[in-house]
Amino acid sequence: MLALAVVICESGPTETQEGSLPSTRVSAEAEAGELLVPEDPSPWQAEARFMVTNADELMELLEVSGVAGRPHPPQLSTLVSADLLFEDGDITGETWLTRPDLTRMLHHALPELRGQINAWDAFARALEDAGQATRLIVWFIR
Repeated sequence: MLALAVVICESGPTETQEGSLPSTRVSAEAEAGELLVPEDPSPWQAEARFMVTNADELMELLEVSGVAGRPHPPQLSTLVSADLLFEDGDITGETWLTRPDLTRMLHHALPELRGQINAWDAFARALEDAGQATRLIVWFIR
């Protein structure tokens, strides 16, 4: 049984910049979820943290929607990297989502999670309307 799910919305560059990766590309040199060295700061910034207490339901929804188990992108925001590094519980079920993934999830979600998914989408849409790329970084704690 999972204790909690953490969902963090990150914003970042809309185009590839020197030394950065867009949300959908992964460098062969970088490992998923790799912590970055200070001279190579991530272009991604954590914007909001959402906690989901019914983590088992969210994990099932991710699996049914076909978006579970995606390794975290190699460049994570400093806050996400620190959270993962210093988490006391066992981390499992890492994945990341885009707004189209949220739409796919809505078709399978129980009413209790639909409101949260709509809130994540609205938050990400507001950042995208301001010209930023977005993604949601997800992990579960046992």
